[in-house]
Amino acid sequence: MSTNHGKPDGHDLSGRRVLVPGGTGGVGEGVVRSYLAAGADVVVPTRTEQRAEEFRKVLGDAATDRLHLVVHDYTSFTGAERLAAEMERNLGGIDDVIAPIGGFWSGRRLWEIGASDWQTAFVGPATAHAAVMRACVPHLSPSGAYCLIVGESAVTPVPTAGLVSMEQSALLMMQRVLTAELGGDRRVFALVLGPVRTRFAADADPGWVGADEVGDVAVAASAGSLPGREIQLRDRGDVGRAIAVLGDGASRAEAVVTISTMRPKPGRESELLDLLRELATQIRAEPGCLRYSAHLTRDADHPTVLILMEFESRAAFEAHSARIAEQVPRIGALLETPPAPPALFGSDVAAVSGV
Repeated sequence: MSTNHGKPDGHDLSGRRVLVPGGTGGVGEGVVRSYLAAGADVVVPTRTEQRAEEFRKVLGDAATDRLHLVVHDYTSFTGAERLAAEMERNLGGIDDVIAPIGGFWSGRRLWEIGASDWQTAFVGPATAHAAVMRACVPHLSPSGAYCLIVGESAVTPVPTAGLVSMEQSALLMMQRVLTAELGGDRRVFALVLGPVRTRFAADADPGWVGADEVGDVAVAASAGSLPGREIQLRDRGDVGRAIAVLGDGASRAEAVVTISTMRPKPGRESELLDLLRELATQIRAEPGCLRYSAHLTRDADHPTVLILMEFESRAAFEAHSARIAEQVPRIGALLETPPAPPALFGSDVAAVSGV
């Protein structure tokens, strides 16, 4: 994993045309640096010429002639459409979009918010994301990728910052819906970030993910060919795992499917189902998770729960097993017999062999 901003992990994106709305922010800076280091042409919209020049100074020597700072308001549908049209006119198209749009808001519980809070923390950022997505997705090149960058508040409620959690959760669902609607024609990713070290928090915990590392993961997503998915980056360990999954060594042919069954104690069925629902969001957001579903048999007298999971690779499944280990006592307390290790299966033989 590169943090010195030579081309990240050897990825060469020379000739790629990349749009980074929100690129002048703390996380956006790392994204811009990584794509410039990988050889891409990077378009970063700013509100004023002054802010553009300030950002150029922040980048220093990284601000090569492949950096295109443009004064543009992309936060409305009309503005985003004009920005996409300008990219096509000036650069010939759009290959990738990385969207670290938005900021943080807190201070009120949900029932205490006012109309201005709703507009600032939810409507404004959500509209900006929707506008850029609407304007750019139809124009992405077939090899390109659209990458949403959101915070962990999307999957973990944050008291007094509920509007941010709601807006970020909406973005995760936008990624899922886009993936379903595109049907494999384009790749859409969501990077779910824990705390991040940026130029605004340079003295932060060294275990936090760095803004440049967020950029390196985004570059790996653009450079690869794997389908879009959610990728959680809670700490620096997740960064290495994400880049490994996105790299050439991970393919659908290496996928692992697991099947396990659980029989709840009489009268504890609803508790088990509630716990599995709680864990579902966490598991589906894990790096390399392709599928997670739980199914209850129709046998009302002795119901059994069937768990189906699919991971990119054996390594991704083993990382999941390590994470979920602390939940085993909670699950076991609700079962008639201790949970058995899941059965592991290889990839879809028909799909791999072309049958």
